[in-house]
Amino acid sequence: MSKDRMRSVKASLIAGAMLLSAMPSVPGYAINASADENAYMMNENFEGSNSWEGRGGAAVEVSSKNSYSGSSALYCSGRTASWNGAQITLDSSVYKSGSTYSFSVETGFFEGRSKTNKMMLSLQYTGADGDPVYAHIAQANAVRGRYVQLANTAFTIPEAAVDPILYVEMEKDSENFYVDDVIIAAEGTTVDGPAEAFLNPGDINFSGRVDVFDNILARRGLINGFSDGASNLAADVNEDGEYKIDDLVQISSYVLGRKDEFEVYIPPKKEFIYDSNLQYKPAPENDQVNYFRQPAEHGQVIKENYDGICGNKNMYVYVPYGYDPSQKYNVFYLMHGGGESEETCFNDDAINIDIMLDNMIANGDIEPMIVVTPTFNKCASADAVWEEMRKSIIPYVEAKYSTYADGDVSLSSLQASRYHRAYGGFSMGGGSTWANFNHNLDIIAYFMPLSGHCWDGANAVCNAARQSGFAKNEYFVLAATGTKDLAYENMVPMINDLKKNTDVFTYTSDFSQGNLYFLEAPGNVHWWPQVRHYIYDALPYFFHEGT
Repeated sequence: MSKDRMRSVKASLIAGAMLLSAMPSVPGYAINASADENAYMMNENFEGSNSWEGRGGAAVEVSSKNSYSGSSALYCSGRTASWNGAQITLDSSVYKSGSTYSFSVETGFFEGRSKTNKMMLSLQYTGADGDPVYAHIAQANAVRGRYVQLANTAFTIPEAAVDPILYVEMEKDSENFYVDDVIIAAEGTTVDGPAEAFLNPGDINFSGRVDVFDNILARRGLINGFSDGASNLAADVNEDGEYKIDDLVQISSYVLGRKDEFEVYIPPKKEFIYDSNLQYKPAPENDQVNYFRQPAEHGQVIKENYDGICGNKNMYVYVPYGYDPSQKYNVFYLMHGGGESEETCFNDDAINIDIMLDNMIANGDIEPMIVVTPTFNKCASADAVWEEMRKSIIPYVEAKYSTYADGDVSLSSLQASRYHRAYGGFSMGGGSTWANFNHNLDIIAYFMPLSGHCWDGANAVCNAARQSGFAKNEYFVLAATGTKDLAYENMVPMINDLKKNTDVFTYTSDFSQGNLYFLEAPGNVHWWPQVRHYIYDALPYFFHEGT
């Protein structure tokens, strides 16, 4: 494998001497208790009837697919918020306020996008003032494909607590999970179970280090596979999504001291041929080829509700046909104009951006991507939505959907994935695009202002570029409008001013050579049915630069 297709990363490993004891297998799970089972106040193994129910929007059912012990476990699915999960109401006459008990539950997730997740066992109850109160009993990190135990041998139900509800929840809100062997017993009762585990490359047996035992398991796994998905994740040290001979070679070399780093595979980028003088061309719309006629392979538009810094709001998320949470997708945030809403782009039959996206993807104009239509309504102004984008909208979307942030919406992660994020908008949404350039350049690399003027002027845009510390090949603007559009007379002088500032902008639509271009549509006016064609022209030029 050529070096230009690899990058070197430090494996997060705990150094230590090799153990020369008997060869361990991938950890199994045994349940042994210090008290007799008959002393358990609750011992729910989901082998018979089920008294648990879904919490929030979640649904629960008994499943035989991924049990911890026995033949079945409780499967929790359909979660749309982190607090959604599985719950059971406790009998207050049995589980008394002010009393202390031992709680234990085995839980894990076996599907979805996340490799790791935080699992929590919690208690809801009504406090003395009549309001609901929430308390964590236990929490632990879980690795996909492996159960983890949540246990607390001495948790006290608070005094005056009424109507206690025991529930299992997960930090990330889009994953399904399983629950098994729920035990409540006398204070001090211990139940053996799988310890908290962390995903470290090469640490197949989750011992906390990579050693000869992992090397042996790696060899066995190449022939026979692994007993659980978590071990397969740990063995995939080059992170290409599949355990193969290259992973084994790297693990062996590491154990033998021939390398102290694992090399991660970087797929080669597809070469894109830019036109340095892009011209306006409307999307095909005729009897033979119609980009606004729904194809057989239609993506899905999902309505999302979130609580942001501007209040409770909705937005829509387009995911392409065949969306696979195990894959990573570029994401384009598309803002509406004045007097419109998040409904406009996907739910207006005169616009149908989603159907245009379906056809662009099907015909190879763009790679499958996620497109989000939020709203600036409820913000102080369209110009001010940049802050909600930064603090609410982007974190919500990219924690839930599979983007290059990989579920990590910390600032450092959003900055690292900025080349896979774009923002554009029409009219006032176009104005908000310039505002996002001025304030969010560190987390967004591509911008598409459509028939929208920058209210702060060209100087503010140039200063934002200078102060960002980015080079000219690290941010890109492709603006567009019609020559009869009411925004035209404002956009032309602004673009001309930007072109003069050659220290921060190089004018060309070949983004391998420059970073600024203005697409003019002869005769087009300020109207979405015409403006949508600018997206058709511009979007294929995004997401080819950077890393």
